[in-house]
Amino acid sequence: MTIRPALSPSDIRRDYGLDVTSLREHPGGFESDCWIADGAWFVKMWRERLPPARLSLLNDLSAAGLPVPTPVPTMTGELYTWHGRPYAVFPFVHGRTQTDADWRQTALALRRVHEVRGIELPPATLDEPEIWALRERLDHPWIKDRSDEVLDNILRLERAIERTKARDVPHVVCHRDFGGYNILLDDGRVVAILDWDHAVLGPREHDVWIAAERNDGASFLAAYGARDLDLDHIEYALLARALRDMAARVLAEEDRPGVDTWGFDRIAKLDRDLDLFRPFCLST
Repeated sequence: MTIRPALSPSDIRRDYGLDVTSLREHPGGFESDCWIADGAWFVKMWRERLPPARLSLLNDLSAAGLPVPTPVPTMTGELYTWHGRPYAVFPFVHGRTQTDADWRQTALALRRVHEVRGIELPPATLDEPEIWALRERLDHPWIKDRSDEVLDNILRLERAIERTKARDVPHVVCHRDFGGYNILLDDGRVVAILDWDHAVLGPREHDVWIAAERNDGASFLAAYGARDLDLDHIEYALLARALRDMAARVLAEEDRPGVDTWGFDRIAKLDRDLDLFRPFCLST
């Protein structure tokens, strides 16, 4: 069990010069413990004792006009400091997580992300180490009865990767986990895009695949302005996400139901999802 460190308002006053009087626990995420300070500040403490990466990226994205919360500088001008583990403070953004009913706002926000230029990011790769590791665990009890299906789709992914290598497509700022808890809305507009830890410069398709998670994916794609996507990259993105989410659960032996929900169920509708994207793709 993770034990929260004894972070106090006085620590934040000392480190950031903010007149904080109280801290309220926030659910946070898989990799962090979080608090809300006086309803005005969001405090994030990473569980790994490593310097947090990409905090300066948040400043760059905000400067480019995206609704991205930026870290508050410490008293010494740094973007984070240490209290046993690294922690940073951000302005608290009031909003709610997006739902399927917010498809238009989410699609337009994704288009804004892909229109940003001049951001330095690592290039996307097609390497999938967790999926390749899953191939060595086909005897795991959670997938053993369907191991042939898992292997067939890993092989299908490899074929898709080979096809995408021959496809020259535009590369843009890709969030790679767009939607869900990472989009906050308030009064009908997107007020925050969160969690840029996995962002890359890569094919739009590596983000646009989320249309398949929507009740009306065609409307999402139309609002985004999709008209010249690449179907091979879409197939890679859809299949890689399903197998990656399955692998993460099997390898960590966590969330047995998620193996079906985020793995097998997605694979089962893969060809139907590809039909959704065909009208928005270049003819091949």
